[in-house]
Amino acid sequence: MMMSIGNVGSSGPSYYSQGLRARFNIDAYRVQQAKAEVNKPFADISYTVDEKKYRDRAAARVRAGGLPTSVPAGWPTKLQGPLVWTVDDFEKEEEYVYHLTPADKMEVLEALAIFKSYGLDSQKVSKDLFPLPNLGPILSSIRDDIYFGKGFSIIRGLNPDDYAITDLSTIYLGITSYIGQQRGKQDQRGSMLIHVIKRGDETTGFDDQYGEDKPFHTDCVTDTLCLFTQGLAASGGQSCIASAYTIYNEIARTRPDLIHTLAAPDWPFDTLGRDPAYYKRALMYWHDGRLITSFSRRLLVGSEPFSPRTPGIPGLTEAQAEALDAVHFIAKQHEIKPRMVRGDLRFINNMALLHRREAFENDKTSGEARHLVRMWLHNDEGACWSLPAPLRLAWARVFEDEGNRERGEHWDLKPVRDPVTGHILRVGGSCD
Repeated sequence: MMMSIGNVGSSGPSYYSQGLRARFNIDAYRVQQAKAEVNKPFADISYTVDEKKYRDRAAARVRAGGLPTSVPAGWPTKLQGPLVWTVDDFEKEEEYVYHLTPADKMEVLEALAIFKSYGLDSQKVSKDLFPLPNLGPILSSIRDDIYFGKGFSIIRGLNPDDYAITDLSTIYLGITSYIGQQRGKQDQRGSMLIHVIKRGDETTGFDDQYGEDKPFHTDCVTDTLCLFTQGLAASGGQSCIASAYTIYNEIARTRPDLIHTLAAPDWPFDTLGRDPAYYKRALMYWHDGRLITSFSRRLLVGSEPFSPRTPGIPGLTEAQAEALDAVHFIAKQHEIKPRMVRGDLRFINNMALLHRREAFENDKTSGEARHLVRMWLHNDEGACWSLPAPLRLAWARVFEDEGNRERGEHWDLKPVRDPVTGHILRVGGSCD
C-alpha cells in the first residue's frame, strides 16, 4: 500500500472503522515508530507560510549538494494537456463560468417541485429525483470539463434570497448531483455540509486569525470540491485556484529533487486525536497516466489555535518543509482569482488543482459575512480518476464507510449556533 500507520499511544476515537481495517488490511501496516524518529529534530515550519525561511532553507539545501537531478524513474519530465494552465490562459470569465438562463432557472424550480412531491428530506435528492432534461446535459459537459478538462467551473445565477433554506439546499444538492452523486463525511462527527464562516466570537481571537490568508492546499479526501457561495465578505476573501500540473512542470524543470520528496510515502499526516495518531503517505502520485496531488498543510504542520499538532508525532524534514513551501509559492505565481458572486456554485477538481483563500473582513454592523457551504463530491459513474491504494483507502473512509457506528451523518442546512450567545459552534471537530 506504500503507507504506514503510526502509533504514539493515542486513545481517541478510531480513525479507521473495523470494516475498513479488515477490507484494506490496515493493521498489517501499523508500525511502532522508534523513539529516535519522534525525538529527532524536525524542520521549523508552521501553518503560516514564511517566505524568508523558505528561501533560506532552499539556498542551504542547494549549497549542501547531493540532490537528485532528474525526476523519479517512470515519472514524466513535463506534463501536457488542458490541466497545464496559468492565469494568462483565461482572459474572460466566460471561459469557466456558466450563467443560468431564465429557462434553466424555471427548469430548476420544476425539478424542485417534483422532488418536494416525494416528501423527502433535502439530502435524499439525486439526479433521478431532480430531473433537468435540458440543463442536465449542460451539467454533464461541465462535469467532463472538471474531470477531463481544465479542472474547474462556476455555475452562476442562483440568488440565495429567492428561496427558503430547505429549498435552497435541495437546489444546490440537486444541481451538484449531476457532477457527483456521492457526498462525503467531512469530519469525525459525519458532517455532510460544512459552513465555512467565522464563528462570531471576538473574545477568543479565533475570528481574527480565521480571517487571515490561508496557504495553498487540497481538501484531502474528495475528487470534486464544491463550494456554494451563500454570503460575501465586506472586503477580501477571494478564493484562488492553481494547477498542480503547472506546479509540477516548474519543479521538475528547476528542482527535480523536490518531486522525489513530494512522491515519497513518508509524510506524517496528523489524525488529530484519533487512533492511530498519524499515518504516512505521499503528497504526489503518478498513477495511471495522471498526476494526483493530495495534502492539507494543516494535517502536516498543525494550525494554531484551531488544530494544534498532536504532541509526540513526527514533524517534517528539511526537504519536506522546502517542498511544501515551494508548492505554495509556485502556485501563487500561476494562480487565478475567479470573481465571487452570491449564489455561485464553484467546482474544483481536487485531485489536480490547489486552492487557497485571501484574508477578509466581515461587516459587523450590517452582518454581511463570508459564508460558503462546502460539499465533498465523488463521481462513481466513471469520471473519478483511478486512485492509488493509499487514496483508495482515504476515499473509502469518506464515501463508503456506512457501517462505521462511530461516525453519524449530519446535514446542517444552517450553521449550528450556541442558543445563548449565538456564536457558531464547531460541532464536528477537525475536518479530515
